[in-house]
Amino acid sequence: MRTVELTLDGPTESAVRRVWEELAELGLPGQGLRPSAANRPHLTLGTCHELTDSMRESLAEAFTALPLEVEFTRPVRFGGRSRTVAWEVSPTDALLALQLRVWRVIDAQNPYHHPAVWVPHVTLARTLRPGDAWQERAWRLLQGRPAVPAVLIGARSYDHATDTAEDLPPADRAAPAGE
Repeated sequence: MRTVELTLDGPTESAVRRVWEELAELGLPGQGLRPSAANRPHLTLGTCHELTDSMRESLAEAFTALPLEVEFTRPVRFGGRSRTVAWEVSPTDALLALQLRVWRVIDAQNPYHHPAVWVPHVTLARTLRPGDAWQERAWRLLQGRPAVPAVLIGARSYDHATDTAEDLPPADRAAPAGE
């Protein structure tokens, strides 16, 4: 399984990593404790089984929409086998249009990434078990924080099988030499 994700500018990534550190200081299982060289703050647009060359070309065209200015607005919680606490990202028209375009290109299969139900977010802590006090502690830590301006600047694909990430650059916007 592969994800298609947006990456953050330096100040935004630092803000997320600070929250990861705060969670770790409280003994909570934040994303900062995940031991992977590919682990970094990101916003997932969709998942697919593989990325073909034609998909990469179409994604490169889509990513010319970057950078996008958004806000991290409030904490959100997601359920399922494990619990997740995340920062919701403002669903601007530009972000929603980009996610829809990516969804169509990769023929995404995960129903949580369907454009009609997708909640843009950056994960702060997960694998919190139902009824676990950790989730409530993480939730309380994030409540009442002001919105954080954020910039989505790049794209990548994370490969779950190999625990590696690949940059997905935008198509070259410059005209070829001599034109």
